[in-house]
Amino acid sequence: MAQSISGNVKDQAGVPLPGVNVIVDGTTKGAVTDFDGNYIINDLENGSYTLSATFIGYAKTSQSITIDGADITVNFTMLEDAQSLDQVVVTGVVNQKSKLESSVSVSTMGAKLIEQASPRSAGELFRNIPGIRAESSGGEGNANFNVRGIPVSSGGSRYFQIQEDGLPLMLFGDISFGNADNFLRIDSNIGRVEAIRGGSASTQTSNGPAGIINMISKTGATEGGSLATTFGLDYQTSRLDFEYGSPLGNGFSFHLGGFMRTGEGPRDIGYQGNKGGQFKANLTKRFENGYVRVYTKFLNDRTVMYMPMPVGLTGTNDNPTFGNLDGFDITSDAPQSANIQNTYGVYDGNPVQNDMRDGNNPVSKSIGAEFSFDLGDDWKIKGKARYSNNSGQWNAPFTAGVGTVADIEQGVRDASGATGALVYQDGTPFAPANGLAQDIRYFDVTIDDLGNFFSDVKITKAFGENIGVTAGLFTATQNTKIGWHWNSAISEVAGNGEARLGIFEGFSEGGAYSFGQPVWGNCCQRKYNTVHNVNSPYVGVDVAINEKLNFDGSIRFENVSVNGTINSGQLSNLDANGDLIGFDYNSDGVISPFESTIPTIAGNPGQTVNDEYNFTSFSAGLNYKMNDGAAVFSRYSKGASGRAADRNTYGANGIADVQFDEVAQFEVGYKQRLNNGVFNATLFSSKTEEGLSNELNNVVGSPFKAIGLELESAMRFGDFSVNGSVTYTKAEIDGDGPNAGNTPRRQADFVYNLAPTYSFGKSKQHLLGLTLLGTSESYAQDDNDLVMPGYAYLNAVIRVGLTEGLSLSLNANNLFDTIGVTEVEGNGNISAGLARARTISGTSTTMSLAYKF
Repeated sequence: MAQSISGNVKDQAGVPLPGVNVIVDGTTKGAVTDFDGNYIINDLENGSYTLSATFIGYAKTSQSITIDGADITVNFTMLEDAQSLDQVVVTGVVNQKSKLESSVSVSTMGAKLIEQASPRSAGELFRNIPGIRAESSGGEGNANFNVRGIPVSSGGSRYFQIQEDGLPLMLFGDISFGNADNFLRIDSNIGRVEAIRGGSASTQTSNGPAGIINMISKTGATEGGSLATTFGLDYQTSRLDFEYGSPLGNGFSFHLGGFMRTGEGPRDIGYQGNKGGQFKANLTKRFENGYVRVYTKFLNDRTVMYMPMPVGLTGTNDNPTFGNLDGFDITSDAPQSANIQNTYGVYDGNPVQNDMRDGNNPVSKSIGAEFSFDLGDDWKIKGKARYSNNSGQWNAPFTAGVGTVADIEQGVRDASGATGALVYQDGTPFAPANGLAQDIRYFDVTIDDLGNFFSDVKITKAFGENIGVTAGLFTATQNTKIGWHWNSAISEVAGNGEARLGIFEGFSEGGAYSFGQPVWGNCCQRKYNTVHNVNSPYVGVDVAINEKLNFDGSIRFENVSVNGTINSGQLSNLDANGDLIGFDYNSDGVISPFESTIPTIAGNPGQTVNDEYNFTSFSAGLNYKMNDGAAVFSRYSKGASGRAADRNTYGANGIADVQFDEVAQFEVGYKQRLNNGVFNATLFSSKTEEGLSNELNNVVGSPFKAIGLELESAMRFGDFSVNGSVTYTKAEIDGDGPNAGNTPRRQADFVYNLAPTYSFGKSKQHLLGLTLLGTSESYAQDDNDLVMPGYAYLNAVIRVGLTEGLSLSLNANNLFDTIGVTEVEGNGNISAGLARARTISGTSTTMSLAYKF
């Protein structure tokens, strides 16, 4: 007599999983779970079987069963496994394939790994991806990214593209104060993350030959959602996350979610620096031959920006020690203070006042759509488009100099002509307890318009079973309308958000000794107003040479035009002798000594930008599938990245000195499915032909070359799993300049991560996870004088399932309060025991109560 098997499938948090395939191995019998995670398989004879459950993004799980005259019940608990070689890759490839069949280096992170990493920013999340060194010390945004030895030449990442749902967030990765990650927030809307290093990224996006990270949103294809509230245990923060998605019937499904938060942030700054939130939503209509999706995003979030700050520096250049200063902890303090709030300056010829407490305040309003249809006769079409209205403010104090009060005071007086006694704002003498002062630059930037429009449409035609051809067109418009109107002040070096300003009696205004930067020659009053337009047709071919060997190749033609103006304050309001006339800020008809050093771009016609350029990128790869569990691949690519307007110099004819920088890459990789996991290894080399470029007021840039090895693995042993990677990179400055043969600044030989997890409980509802992130030593600058020591820090998460769907979590970042230096201004001053640097934040612990349903 035939019997049946029935049961339920849930994830480790107890949430039912619809759409899971439950198969009786060796037979054609099986079923797919319904919206409540239930399944039933009928008409089975007595005997012993193996029952397996499989679902994309989760580890395959099996149970041995015996049927003996009665129906039986078999329930499954599935664990996430984003590294499965069966997972289909949609980012940076000509045609979608599984990881095992793709000739690219790709890593994925699912919701569990994102949760375990406990990221407070995109930079902290990206540090978990092989081959990427993310300087995640600047707060939520403004991170610098280095990929496989391709350099951090000018901040941000010129060669690395961050995407949301397959389209760039920004056309350029290194716009000053407009980095792509400024407009990205990590929340529970993210379904998974895909990361491509090198390879086909050269032809599958603009300005991203080093790689692509794509944040892929949940779409509500399966019903479910979550609510979570998070509180800081050792710092002040409060956050609410929410998301829900579901099918609606008739082929419709939706997903929406976001977060709201407020708090001081992980460093003591004396005020609520983090406040705001994000909302995202999408609606999908599925047809028999495809789908259409529309989506929207609204982001308005203020977060603290951490810039280089005073640190202690002892030892030698080869073996330095970075540490705390008297009254200033470099893992928990910052230059921000409750006494530093208003900033003043001149913008567009008018007095302006901004609030330093706004920090990094991106405002983004986006609307987008995508579609995919099978047109029949082996034709397919896919398209995406998104318009984003991006604006905001960017405010942060930057330590331009640190030293004794006498040294800082003298330098400021010499540059600004400041008179009067140096006192606190209450009139008492300026006398910090530790005897140290800092010359502060208020980075006060107005983002009028960083809006953009991107579209990408492609058609694919299959010829027989072995050949597929794809042709597409990517178009982009990127506005860059940003104003820099910085000013300068003197401050104590003091922690706990209590640093006080010093002013010159009868001279200083608004707590500043200048509404400009006289110590820097008033270099940095700027107004950019440019528009880049891009048209990039591309073609790709995918050929199954035989059952095991696959070839894919692609070529992209980048056509770029840019026009507009760039105004610079140091070229304006000068008299016939080239001296600053100044600006009558208080409109009293008299230029005071203070007002004589105020630069303004009013009336300056500016530098005309009128440029056009084009370049061709190509990529070709072979993948040999040795068997169902192993493959080798190789790929050669040559691509390029254009430059943001503020990273270039333009001639009198409006044409850029350097229009784009080229990158050539070669890689050979091996992918292996193990009995209990996967293992990937990739050898890579790159050569970057980079010309000189701008980093604020500095000239940087050189040719570079690098070789290296990436190792990545994900293993599971029952309830215990571990993910990890290590990347070795030998990078070198090329060419014939003074630093030829040196290691590029901030390039470590080794970066690594290790993330073990232990799940336990009746339905695996409890979890203990650790994430170790580390880097070997690197150099502060290209001259290789000062070493930045290596470091490793540990994050931890403990989750306890209280009841079905309800859990309590404890998350700790940098558990042992490790000091990690990510960036040093110059080479410090060991003789004085001082430097200016950015460091990772110290220990911060949160508790979260989450309900998944």
